[in-house]
Amino acid sequence: MSLIFFRNKGNTSNVQAGHQDPLPVAVIQQSGEPDIVTTSRVYLTPSVTIPGIGTAAAYAAGDAFGTKFSFNVPVEGTISNVVFIDYDDEGIRKDLVLFGADFTATADNSAFNVSDADLKQALPVITIDLFYNFGANQLGQATPALSFRAPSRRLYCQLITQGADNIAAGSIPELYLVIV
Repeated sequence: MSLIFFRNKGNTSNVQAGHQDPLPVAVIQQSGEPDIVTTSRVYLTPSVTIPGIGTAAAYAAGDAFGTKFSFNVPVEGTISNVVFIDYDDEGIRKDLVLFGADFTATADNSAFNVSDADLKQALPVITIDLFYNFGANQLGQATPALSFRAPSRRLYCQLITQGADNIAAGSIPELYLVIV
């Protein structure tokens, strides 16, 4: 297993990239003019294995797919990509519901239901419906361009399936975000 460390500018200590400190990546774009350089930061959140998924359970469209989870994120940014790693080769549309504050989760494999109070903290829903089939697995992707502000540096999430998933043991999916 490899570990990734990074060093912030002006800091002499190494920080391990992980759930508490996502990996910052500097992207430098140079236009045709040699004096013009644009730098932006791209954060790749560590992938999260979706917690609480019942293996061999029969899901139905509209069911909570797993339980609540969260991502550590910058205070503000734009989610440019959501990547869903589908080890079970299902390729079924998922809706990622994001919240700016902690919320009461829906139980796994139950019809997704959120209170009015929690709904006030919801961000727009991200639909993952573009899947690339690689034979024994699939990669799902969404490109929402969703700007957010998270003073707590955390986004809370829960997935909703829009089909009849039946996940095999050892094939629990993962998810990560690309934030610019």
